Amino acid sequence: MIKNNKYLIFITFFFSLVFCSNERDEYVILVSFDGFRYDYTDRFELPYFDYIEEWGVKAKSLKPIFPSFTFPNHYAIATGCYANKHKILGNEFKNELGEYSYKDKNSVQDAKWYGAEPIWVTAEKNNMITATYFWVGSEAPIGGLYPTYYKNYESGINPYDKVDQAIDWLEYPISSRPKLVCLYFNEPDHAGHVYGANSLQVNEEIKASNDILGYLLKSISKLDIFDKINIVIVSDHGMVDVGKERIINIDDFNIPGIVDGEGPLMSVKLDSNINFKIDDLAIPNVSIASSANNDILNYHNPIYDFLLIADEGWMMYRNNHLKEYNNNLPVKGMHGYSSDYMNMHAIFYAYGPSFRSGYKIDTFELIDIYPLICSILQIKPYNDIDGSLDVFKTILK
Repeated sequence: MIKNNKYLIFITFFFSLVFCSNERDEYVILVSFDGFRYDYTDRFELPYFDYIEEWGVKAKSLKPIFPSFTFPNHYAIATGCYANKHKILGNEFKNELGEYSYKDKNSVQDAKWYGAEPIWVTAEKNNMITATYFWVGSEAPIGGLYPTYYKNYESGINPYDKVDQAIDWLEYPISSRPKLVCLYFNEPDHAGHVYGANSLQVNEEIKASNDILGYLLKSISKLDIFDKINIVIVSDHGMVDVGKERIINIDDFNIPGIVDGEGPLMSVKLDSNINFKIDDLAIPNVSIASSANNDILNYHNPIYDFLLIADEGWMMYRNNHLKEYNNNLPVKGMHGYSSDYMNMHAIFYAYGPSFRSGYKIDTFELIDIYPLICSILQIKPYNDIDGSLDVFKTILK
């Protein structure tokens, strides 16, 4: 329940006008708050999230794909595909193409890494103008196409400046105005890593996200087209606290071969010259899965034999990592674990002329967002996606 009447007056007026629109010439603003766990909104009164819940749609949670890292999941939102199809297997990974890293502009901007078809490419193929402000994949010419307007990633950009740019794009003349705008905000993920999911700093970033959302709503309300705008608010994954009492030194288990990665997920390429049965390997608090053609995890990386997947809250390292980190941890919060853990789940809110008012839906997978946006924009989806529109049948007008 919201106690501050100024929010009630503004949002009630806004929505009373929004839902009077019967036209289907609609727009979509896709907003991601990185690392915003599904239950963060339960911690406080958050007026703008609360009103979208009241006037629009809220999901119990949004289930990420495996692995529950930022780059695979933002690209899954964009494409409607699991990692075995869209090919982005982590924030950093090696495969048959070489080595990809979110820190390396050359790989981030190279289209060879990106499979499937992101929503802005689908829209551009349908003669729609699109815009992205920091979205995984949008800096590369996938299928030879960029968004009409896009920003290369920079750290330290004021989040309100991002909103202002989105509004500026939506004020363009109709001949140059985007029908789809994607906005990315890096909090509360950063605070979750540095201070932990249950920290005061994360709480402050939750409140700050609500303020950014409020600023976006107020800015939209001033546009001539505000009654045609749908807002879809998501995150890519959740967050869980980690501590040095839950460190696993993988070198203690003498695995013969190459062992890459650290934290929740490691990849193993066994030495073919040594007789070693992976079935005989038992590591407490670690699951072992196939790296290639894994239909359960929807994951495929053929240059490795197996994946080591830590249980939630556990972190895997090798001796060189532990020496570098002085037997401590470089972070206090982490994600990347199995998407079956609720703490890895994200948020989903939506409202606008395409959505019914006051509806709640059960948990669904974030790969379903791509066909949702295609439906709103009335464009044909890419022909090989994993997501489905079925979950939205009760909430769409």
